[in-house]
Amino acid sequence: MPWQRTLAFGAALTTFLSPALLAASLEGSVVDTTGKPLPQAQITLRQNDFSKSTTVYSDDSGHYRVTLDDAGDYSLRVRRIGFNTVTETAINLAQQQSLEKFITLKAIPKSQWIHELPASDWFARAEFSSPELRGQFAIQCAMCHQQGGSTTRLPRSEAEWHKLFDMMGEFGAVMDQTLYDEAPAVLNKAFDFANIDLDSFPDTPLAKYNSNVEITEWEVGDATAFLHDMVVGPDGIIYSVDWINDKLYGLNPDTNEVSEWLVPTNGLPPGGILGILSERGRRYLHHTPTVAPHSLQVGPDNKIWMTLSVGKGLASFDPVTQAFETFDHPNRAKYPHTLRFDEEGNIWYTVSMTNQLGKFNPDNKEFTIYDLPTRNFTQWALARSMGALVWASNAFGFKPRAVVADAEMNPVPYGIDVTPDGKIWFTQFNNRSIGYIDPATEAITVIDTPFSGPRRMRADSQGMLWIPSYNSGSFYRYNPADNSFKEFNVPTGPGDMVYALAIDPGDDSVWLCGTNSDSIIHFHPNTESFDVFQLPTRVSFTRELEVDEHGNVWTSTSNMPFYQVEGMRGRIVRLSFPDAASHALPAEQ
Repeated sequence: MPWQRTLAFGAALTTFLSPALLAASLEGSVVDTTGKPLPQAQITLRQNDFSKSTTVYSDDSGHYRVTLDDAGDYSLRVRRIGFNTVTETAINLAQQQSLEKFITLKAIPKSQWIHELPASDWFARAEFSSPELRGQFAIQCAMCHQQGGSTTRLPRSEAEWHKLFDMMGEFGAVMDQTLYDEAPAVLNKAFDFANIDLDSFPDTPLAKYNSNVEITEWEVGDATAFLHDMVVGPDGIIYSVDWINDKLYGLNPDTNEVSEWLVPTNGLPPGGILGILSERGRRYLHHTPTVAPHSLQVGPDNKIWMTLSVGKGLASFDPVTQAFETFDHPNRAKYPHTLRFDEEGNIWYTVSMTNQLGKFNPDNKEFTIYDLPTRNFTQWALARSMGALVWASNAFGFKPRAVVADAEMNPVPYGIDVTPDGKIWFTQFNNRSIGYIDPATEAITVIDTPFSGPRRMRADSQGMLWIPSYNSGSFYRYNPADNSFKEFNVPTGPGDMVYALAIDPGDDSVWLCGTNSDSIIHFHPNTESFDVFQLPTRVSFTRELEVDEHGNVWTSTSNMPFYQVEGMRGRIVRLSFPDAASHALPAEQ
């Protein structure tokens, strides 16, 4: 790991052994060079045998305690924004052993520590000429990776930026000519290290975080693994799909064992039904998916169901028999995306490239594909001709262009959920709209949103829709009864982007992905307040959340490209809460 270095200058460690009644533990305190306690210091112990890390945060008195389930060799990292990082690579802990370490951190200049801030603090500095252009950039240029991180905030010449935009056009990221011309200067100004205004960054960047959390991370897959989504299985196993390598992983959090299975590709070539992905994959990802498992859910049959985004539809996995079964939907549907189950056991899923919803009945194996309304002729024509465009791309080597006349030419159906009244709601990520289909009548209604980038929404038990705006650190509550939207802004600032959210089944509170801020955010609707939890790994790009029956919150980190992530490994992540006390921040509306 990059942080497994020798003990940093300025660290003083005192160690003694004492008996413990339960598991192995490490505890102590963190102070600065004057002896002042340092709250919010991040203490991470990595279990080398299992590639598993446990992180806690020091409290207001600087005290910390890490309780560990596994004996063995550990590496220690202690860091806090504004101070040097302390590491130690050889700590052996046996069961029923307690180790105490007192740690001193040395302050560093603000001109240095601003580079440790999350991407959101840097992207917030990007001043586009209009909210519309900012939203377009967020949707098209931060769809799969952070903006403002250490590898994306490098100043470039205009020609270098345009070359990068053109490359991303091959992945389907498009922009209009105005943004193409404006973005290089906007980004270079935001990331101008030579003329940086230190006062434009907060002096106390950790004030918003809640230290009442224990975060466990398991590295899953090899260095090429791209863990798109995860789900808590009925057997307690955490399942995650590897989009790049056509794999399903199963993590047993009790034993740390990781199993993996190849998802059937049924003779498809690399690139699957899209084909063109083969060439892109070789050039930029060094590997090409064949079916690209994307999203997954547990079905009423206790099987793990998943979409195969460049495959032919859906697949199921039986955890008992470990057998897969695949199901081919109609050829005109391209890129099955996110799926949910209704009360009757039907699967509903978004189809992103061809502006559709799919329905699958697992009992009779029948598919129904619904074409969604479009805003204009361009959207209609592109959706209907997508199959021909894919064929032409493969037959003649056609590559998509980055610059287009209308960046919203593809609506991109994305998030989906089922409300208590049985309606199937969906978002159109690139169309400023949400909508629903009434299964009884098959009538489709589309509703414009007062914001851009509606992504993975969820419904609460009262039928309210909670919708992330993947743009400027905001999300919305939508009330279908009166067609009203209410905006909330996350404490991580306007440079953050909320990719997805989850509803806590215990109290209808809302958990949000701070996808551009390396955080998970908990919103309490009754008090309209927040708790913010800092994730230990930099570039923790998160796409989905789930709350288990014990109140733990699960996610996976899945930045694309994967090598931008600290440690260059995908992770399954669990947030546990030893103390239920909240340090909630009020909402800014």
